[in-house]
Formats: sequence, C-alpha cells, structure tokens
Amino acid sequence: MKHRFANPDLLTVALTHTSHAFERGGDHNERLEFLGDAVLQLCATELLYSRFPADREGVLHGYRVQVVSTEHLAGLARQWGLDQSVLLGKGEERTGGRNKDRLLAGVFEAVLGAIYLDGGYDAVRAEISSLLDEDLSRLPAVADPRKTLHEWSQRQHGSPPVYEVVSEEGPPHERVFRITARCGTENIAEGEGASKKAATIAAARQALTVLGLA
Repeated sequence: MKHRFANPDLLTVALTHTSHAFERGGDHNERLEFLGDAVLQLCATELLYSRFPADREGVLHGYRVQVVSTEHLAGLARQWGLDQSVLLGKGEERTGGRNKDRLLAGVFEAVLGAIYLDGGYDAVRAEISSLLDEDLSRLPAVADPRKTLHEWSQRQHGSPPVYEVVSEEGPPHERVFRITARCGTENIAEGEGASKKAATIAAARQALTVLGLA
C-alpha cells in the first residue's frame, strides 16, 4: 500500500474485525467494507472500460467478476500484509480467521473505503490501478473458465458440464454457495462463492486446474 494516511484512525478501524470490536469495544470495519466494495466496483469498471475499448459489456462483466472475486481480493489482502495486521477477536483467531478468504476480502475492501475517505477518489483509484495492472494484462488470456470447460467437455464427452449446488450456508446477507462441476459422469472439482454464479465460475476454474488446462 502506497497511501499514507492523514488520519491513521481510519486505517485502524478498517483493520478492526467485528469479532475484535465485540470483545474489546470500539468501532469495527463493516461500514468501511460497504463503502470500499462500492469504490472497488466503480474503479475496476472504469479501468476495464478504458483498458479494453473493443470488448462488449458481457466480456467486461466477466473480467470484473474475476477481478473482484473473493479469492482474488483475499490474495490482494495478503499482498498488502492485511492477513497479519487485521485485528481479530480471540475466537476468530483460534478458528483461523487470518486464513479465511472472505474475511480478508472484507478487510481489503474496508481499507479501500478508508483510503477513499482519507484521500479521495484519485487516491484510491491510484492504489487499485497499481494493484490490478498485472492482472488486467493477463485477463484476455484467462477467458471465462466456464466457456473453456464447456468446450473441453463437449469434445471429450459430447455433453456440456453440469453444475450442482452441494451446500448453501450462512445468513441471507453472507450466503456461501458450494458447487460441483461434473463432466461426463465424474465430479471434477468444487468451487464456492457469494452467489451461485460466482461459485460456478470458481468450480470451472478449479476444474481447468485439475484437468491441466489452466
């Protein structure tokens, strides 16, 4: 992270998980996460729109799904060292909170929200642009994994992949779907996400890895 906070208290709140605030009092990062999610969506959309002027809406949407996926954001959080600096409650610490993709993705979004409040849109856009530059360069080569798996399954089995919901957990506002990707008669891989679509994409991507196609 290159941004230097004029108000470091914003960063402290962004790094404070609800479990820590519940045990020790004080503010937590949920509101900043809400703000950061919106800022990230706008910045990512703007960057994709500028970077790929010839691509249609559907392609850009697929790119954005990959860029803002929980798994990808958790990776960016680790890149910034947020897995080590997030403040967790004792229970969350014991259950491996520092390794949970969903938690880390939320912290990352909260930090973006804090940067936005501290330095404005240009500051947070500069951070996101720098972080995503390499990923954006690779996007055309990593097309929607569902399309690649579909083509492979048609060639190998004469039928498209079948995606099935294995589980659906969590409260309505934090749903986690787990979906399997089956080609022919074999379950190839599983994926999870905050929506059925995201979980399907994750399952397809993992299937390509298992099949040696990624």
